[in-house]
Amino acid sequence: MVAMRGAPIEVSFPEAESARPPLESESAAGLELACLLTSSIYLGIGVPRGDGRPVLVLPGFMGNDEYLRPLRGWLQRIGYDARAAGVVFNIGTPSALIAQVLRRAEFIAGSSGGRLTIVGHSLGGIFARAVAVMRPDLVAHAVTLGSPLRGDPRSAANPMVTTLANMLLTERTGMRANDALEAALLDVALPGEVEITCLYSRSDAVVDWRSCVDGDPRAQAIEVHGTHCGLVWNREVYQRLAVLLASTPRG
Repeated sequence: MVAMRGAPIEVSFPEAESARPPLESESAAGLELACLLTSSIYLGIGVPRGDGRPVLVLPGFMGNDEYLRPLRGWLQRIGYDARAAGVVFNIGTPSALIAQVLRRAEFIAGSSGGRLTIVGHSLGGIFARAVAVMRPDLVAHAVTLGSPLRGDPRSAANPMVTTLANMLLTERTGMRANDALEAALLDVALPGEVEITCLYSRSDAVVDWRSCVDGDPRAQAIEVHGTHCGLVWNREVYQRLAVLLASTPRG
């Protein structure tokens, strides 16, 4: 399901939903990468070209910039100034992690002379939204890939992931991870000048797909097919991204 730009989203959340896919199904992410690397889309063939504007790419929970190299390399090939977040390991104090992303966004926007697009995977998408809310002068478009933006992020995640998050994403004051994520402004409406697009998969075994659609009525919701981990290597995601980025107004 795709909500077109400017149109309200209509996403149904049925009570009787099939069980979440088993976590081991995420091993198919490797196959998604293999399919991507052998596709014409990865070579930049048949997709809209960029105009050199900056795109900041944020890793997910416990991730770093390295697994996002294929995505950043592809963005460079199709004409964007793709930037890494400078994240060595995405764990720690959420407020400090968001502050790090904010400083990075300030630097990139300052050096480019315009607002940027932030593409965030999972937890990175939450941080992308937080920065967009706090500094709309820096961000034109936030694109989230399998990010729990609706309701309680902890309840949306696989129980194993929730346990790890509660251990590794805790504020020094003792706040739980979700308390810190509330501080990431999930419930605050996005400023009118910022766009947000949420890509999600019903085959996601890490995050409940129903939580991956932002509550903002202006948001776009795009369903793709693949695993949670593989969203950053998914051929369909890349095809969608190329169109989204090309249609983002230059700020």
